[in-house]
Amino acid sequence: MPAHAPALHVAPNGSDANPGTRAKPFATLERARDELRARKKAGALPPGGVAVELAGGTYERGKPFDLAAEDSGAPEAPIVYRARSGADVRISGGRLVTGWQPMTDKALLERLEPAARGKVLQADLKALGITDFGSPGGGGLELFFNDEPMQVARWPNEGFVKITGLVEPDTVNVRGTKGSKAGKFMYDGDRPRRWAGEKDVWLHGYWFWDWSDQRHAVESIDVEKRVIAVKPPYHGYGYRVGQWFYAFNLVCEIDQPGEWCLDREAGKLYFWPPSPIEKGRAVVSVAESLMTLKGASHVTFRGLMLENCRGTAVAVQGGTHVRLARCTIRNLGGYAAKIEGATDSAVVGCDIYGVGEGGISLQGGDRKTLTPARLVAENNHIHHYGRWSRMYKAGIHLGGVGNAARHNLIHNAPHIAIMFGGNDHVIEFNEIHSVCYESNDAGAIYAGRNWTMRGTVVRHNYLHHISGFQGRGCVGVYLDDMFCGTDIVGNVFYRVTMAAFIGGGRDCTVANNIFVDCPRALHIDSRALGWARGHTEGWVKEGRDKGTHLGIRFKEPPYSTRYPKLVNILDDEPFAPKGNVIERNIFVGERWNDVDGRAKPYVAMKDNLADADPLFAGKPPASFELRKDSPAWKLGFQRIPIEKIGLYKDADRASWPVEHAVRPMPEPPAPKPRVPQGPPPVAKLQPGTPAKIAIERGIEGEKLSPPSTATLTWEGANLRVAIDNAVDPTKPLRPGPTWGQDDAVEVAIRNPAAGKAAPIFVLRGFPNGHFESSTEAGAPEAAAKKTGEAVKFTAKIEGKDRWTAQYLIPFAALGIDPAKHKKLEFNITVRKTAAPAWLMWRGTGGYSWEVAKAGLLELAP
Repeated sequence: MPAHAPALHVAPNGSDANPGTRAKPFATLERARDELRARKKAGALPPGGVAVELAGGTYERGKPFDLAAEDSGAPEAPIVYRARSGADVRISGGRLVTGWQPMTDKALLERLEPAARGKVLQADLKALGITDFGSPGGGGLELFFNDEPMQVARWPNEGFVKITGLVEPDTVNVRGTKGSKAGKFMYDGDRPRRWAGEKDVWLHGYWFWDWSDQRHAVESIDVEKRVIAVKPPYHGYGYRVGQWFYAFNLVCEIDQPGEWCLDREAGKLYFWPPSPIEKGRAVVSVAESLMTLKGASHVTFRGLMLENCRGTAVAVQGGTHVRLARCTIRNLGGYAAKIEGATDSAVVGCDIYGVGEGGISLQGGDRKTLTPARLVAENNHIHHYGRWSRMYKAGIHLGGVGNAARHNLIHNAPHIAIMFGGNDHVIEFNEIHSVCYESNDAGAIYAGRNWTMRGTVVRHNYLHHISGFQGRGCVGVYLDDMFCGTDIVGNVFYRVTMAAFIGGGRDCTVANNIFVDCPRALHIDSRALGWARGHTEGWVKEGRDKGTHLGIRFKEPPYSTRYPKLVNILDDEPFAPKGNVIERNIFVGERWNDVDGRAKPYVAMKDNLADADPLFAGKPPASFELRKDSPAWKLGFQRIPIEKIGLYKDADRASWPVEHAVRPMPEPPAPKPRVPQGPPPVAKLQPGTPAKIAIERGIEGEKLSPPSTATLTWEGANLRVAIDNAVDPTKPLRPGPTWGQDDAVEVAIRNPAAGKAAPIFVLRGFPNGHFESSTEAGAPEAAAKKTGEAVKFTAKIEGKDRWTAQYLIPFAALGIDPAKHKKLEFNITVRKTAAPAWLMWRGTGGYSWEVAKAGLLELAP
């Protein structure tokens, strides 16, 4: 819109009785909106549209500014709400807090730390007319001072404390991970003794999994037994020893500048200001939202500062060509902007930070018809978000069909940078770093659990310095739980603990990427063939019964034509990770290929550079450009346009230049030291003569107890393996039938004489007599099944301290001729749940069935 377009003017010192001129402006946005409605009724808006120009100052709002379909502009006459040139325009959902006084309650003063006494002030919010405080659990009142979010009083001030015990243990067991259904647990230390008299204590914790948090009100604290009970509803996954939490909303824990607490019953706000209160500006959030648009079209907001509301700043539903440009959106409790059900709309050039949830959510397009919405998040600087709702509140969230996130800079967040679901999105030219710092098993770019959500391209992004909570590892691009049909192309990954991750999905491409100093650059697994089979079985049943997958008719157009590989998926090994292509990637680091054995036969790998210097023009991260003589060019590698990644200078960029710093990366936990084990052990077998071996080594070679003993006997055409397992008599045996969760024994064997492609046969038995021939190490399903049918397995629980197992393994079922094949790679593993521990003949440092790292059977000539 041209600067000279007709304008209505609004100013904080204006009057709604004025005509809305620059000299006599309106006071409110509503008055300007109503004037536009009247003008539209009288005739069309003038060509070029109309601007509503806001003079500098703060516009306090107790409720959102609402626009409806009748407030739309037109393609040739858009409406723009904009800041006057050079003006600082604040749309605030907060109220200024005045009347600060020293804390006078003697009992409260006594409970404060000595250093805080005389520093903590109080204000009466009820006297200011503020009575709706919301809940400490989320969505309530917050305090901002000098444009910074203040910290609700908590203990500890940084980090977490851990659950040390459970009152009702072992009522939850997820694949061997045990916990409690009840929110009653133990802690160390005596700090909670100080909390006597606190009215409303809350805890925030990661109670069972590292990626699922929840806030709880405290029901009771037994300071003698050191037991905390939280109020139901309890966390959906349960509670686990070693997980972490902190306490908050305690007046007595105001022990450093910047902390505050609200007595909701009395309406008293307590605050230790970080600088003199009389020279600062204290604001509490009051309004739920700042702007809502329902069905409005051809409307732009430009150059505004939106702040201090409890929920989402700008919520758009429906309409078309709605645009937020060059805005600063900060210090609020929800998202910066949500656009749902609209088309051809965008958030561009905005600075977004200090938000309680996520940055931008774009949800639009019709998945049934694959009609795109063309919603865009571009050139935004999004950082320090997820301040209140820590998990699954992304910097940018794309849903629906045909939306894009490009040229954004996203950093410093506890969880995801970009989350997507749906179809045909484009995620490109973004720089992402320092995210997922408070979570593990998480992804900077994340999607999961759907066969039909295909067609998204993740290309030309730079992901770096992503390591997870306590340095324990997170993922760059995470395609979780059988997510399919996504291309990861032309990205740069630097110091990302697990860079590209395909969690059992199909038809994904990882091509032309650069991976540098990523401990595990590539991960592909076959989880639907194992522990996640239950998820996929439901999909298969729905597909056969209804011809749908999660409600989508994937065998019919447009899905059958847009994604032809979907049509026959039910008859094409639906549980297998088929169709994944890994090509023309550059890997620099210790370990690039973490593809599990069952997945390997399905993965096409070609033209990857993993064992040679790619010859960068400079040392990464200073440069990821390749020299002209790089061996990668001969493999078909295509240059990545690195110079285009990230933010760019533009008239609609809220600030320039943009500065940002990488969050210090924590040191990863020290790995268990590898114990020198000497040369691989060899069991020499004479026909009919038993040979005993000790099963007493941990994964890293450490000696463990109680040990097991195996007796191996070569009986002509068969191998007999008898295993005697001592167990802890004070803890119950778990008889099966789930590997990893229950007590079990595993025999792994491979014939190296059959070449590199020779399968590893994995034979697992349990104390209850259950037996399975696993394909986990990559043995073809038909071969594994044939072997399983030929092997005889028996087991017996001998008492509280012992159980035994015996295998009779025909050599022919393994493709072994004992007359010709004299050396066999071999390992035995015993799972003992009481410890819990994995005991092996030889520790492999990885999977128990990696027999090339284990021992040898030698059949005497």
